[in-house]
Amino acid sequence: MRPLLFSLLGALLAAQGGWSDGVEVVVQEPGGVISVGADVTLQCLAPGIDLQQCKFQKYHKWMKLWLDFDTTTSFRCWFYNFNVSRAAGELLLEVKNVYRGHAGPYRCVCNGSDSYSSSHTFTIPLLYLDDVTILEPGSRFHHYMRSPPTIRVMKGKSVELQCSATASHTPRYQWKKEGSDWIYPNATLRIEEISAEDAGTYTCTAIHPSISSLAHSRSVLVQVDTEPLGPLQRGELNLLLAVILPAVAMLFVLAAVVSCACRARRSKWKKMQQLDDEVAKTPIWKCASARSPATVSDSVPLVM
Repeated sequence: MRPLLFSLLGALLAAQGGWSDGVEVVVQEPGGVISVGADVTLQCLAPGIDLQQCKFQKYHKWMKLWLDFDTTTSFRCWFYNFNVSRAAGELLLEVKNVYRGHAGPYRCVCNGSDSYSSSHTFTIPLLYLDDVTILEPGSRFHHYMRSPPTIRVMKGKSVELQCSATASHTPRYQWKKEGSDWIYPNATLRIEEISAEDAGTYTCTAIHPSISSLAHSRSVLVQVDTEPLGPLQRGELNLLLAVILPAVAMLFVLAAVVSCACRARRSKWKKMQQLDDEVAKTPIWKCASARSPATVSDSVPLVM
């Protein structure tokens, strides 16, 4: 049943144009490795089809739809560094300073009077390496405190540091201690029964396997204490400074905004109350060009 369904679907697409083997998207420039920050030019190849009927599209995963790229495209503010050109019989899409969000997928769509052709989706083979993150799994706050600047360890205890970085390919990791010539080629550094000699600054470097020059590093200071650590000396103080203090500041700001809104509303209510009282005490006299004092008596009826 399933092969029959696929056969019917393929026949339907072939009858209406559907995906065409002749239409494809290729990288015109640069030739070779493409890394973050490079300028990339994509070309739409459609033999036998008028390129004036073709256009580039990029899939937007948040909106879940294909966006057109042309001189009159919508959402231009989101893709200000994209440029479509149709010079010398070519359909090109230039992407300046490409980054991960620009990788794709793309496709080239050609709409004729009686046919529809589309290339297969194409993703730029982009090589990237994000910043390094250092975690201390033994800390109770390691899920919230990433890359702490300082880690304090009691003498004789063990400490484990994990280094990670998001990359297009699994990076190589190495640890190095400042003032020492040893290199530990691993993502996890574990020091058993730490001593005063083990204290110092440790640096983890992540290196892309395809581009050795694409590397990022991060350092952490390991302090060794000889006396028992207090509750705020194990990194919790950093947590207070990084999380609780900003939260308290936001509460103060919120309280100030609410207070100002209440004062403005109270002031507006008082002004309206004073106006109502003034209107209630000042009658409107018939044929009078101005308000008369409330103490003046008159038998002329009021104008309603």
